[in-house]
Amino acid sequence: MRIGRILSLSVLLVATVAIPVVRAGADQPAPAPLPADPAPLAAAATPVSPTTASPTTASPTPPAPTTTEPTPTAPTAPDTPSPVAGGSNYDFYYLNGCYREPYNVISGFSRAPDMIRLQLGQMRAAGQDRLTIGVFHHHGDGGGAVMDSTGGTLSPADLKNFTDLLAGVRTAGFAEVTVAFNSQNPNNPSGWRGWQQDLYDENWQLVQKVHDLVVAAKIPYRIDLGNELTPSTGQSVVVRYDQQLWQDYTAKYGRADTVGFSVNSNDPGQIPNVAKVYGDNPPPVFDLHIYGDEYNQLVGDDQQLRRQGYPDQPVIIGESFYNDTVAADGFLKGSKDSGRRILYLTQWPKTRDNAPQCDQVDVAPPLDFSAYRAAGF
Repeated sequence: MRIGRILSLSVLLVATVAIPVVRAGADQPAPAPLPADPAPLAAAATPVSPTTASPTTASPTPPAPTTTEPTPTAPTAPDTPSPVAGGSNYDFYYLNGCYREPYNVISGFSRAPDMIRLQLGQMRAAGQDRLTIGVFHHHGDGGGAVMDSTGGTLSPADLKNFTDLLAGVRTAGFAEVTVAFNSQNPNNPSGWRGWQQDLYDENWQLVQKVHDLVVAAKIPYRIDLGNELTPSTGQSVVVRYDQQLWQDYTAKYGRADTVGFSVNSNDPGQIPNVAKVYGDNPPPVFDLHIYGDEYNQLVGDDQQLRRQGYPDQPVIIGESFYNDTVAADGFLKGSKDSGRRILYLTQWPKTRDNAPQCDQVDVAPPLDFSAYRAAGF
């Protein structure tokens, strides 16, 4: 789900020992200030082994975590079904009413490290094995969730935050993480009137910088080169951008560790254009984002992929409604009837019922995965 232009506001942190799961809605009371990072609760974030089934008042500096990191497997991107489950898109650790931007897990990690580590442990304990983490960026000053990518890199502070976040993901015992690039104006090619080589170069340099950072984290991973950036109808500049970035990425890294560009299935113009990007060199798995009418959307996507010569690639449901039994049932039936294998699902923190109340995000953190876990995702 694409996050729009993000604004930065100042936020006052106040002390508390509670870490709420915030579900925002029209009848929600007035927003409360963000709780301070609760250092006494840090011990609750003990790692769980994978199963098989701007200025503000800063938070107090927390003690360093004392947990022992598990030995990870070598970074890789499996092409075959894994016995571990899916999980969540984890981009925001708190909501202040419907306002999410200061609480991004990368840019805000240093403000709430123990809170984020605790939430990672809670998600693992709830049966989540995988995460998707978005990299929101643009050329210009950072603010809220959007980080400054001028020069093809992030600031030293954001790079350290990202490194520390991935260390927390590894310590918590997650089996895999997908890192999804989410370029904002002016870096998003869907807003370009013509080709902009300087912004393309900046994005490609950022991909390489982040790729190396993720590899250094020593956790299995996948790369989404552009969140919902599969070209839609009439987007010739996006076609060129995707083709060029796919060529450059696969020439340097191969294709085993990437999903290419995720597909917004609710945009009917995207799925028919998949072959324009990859030709006869597709990624090993496609990443589909589906909200509503899950059965027909999945079956329709399968038919479109077959028409373009992709009958065998499994799919990831990279985004769907939060902890939704209707969606889980639709995906199960759609996979069975189409024959298209779903490797796993990572939910987006937006409920079906609360969709009109908060634009794009209404749950933080996304702890509950029980509906999808029960369905085998």
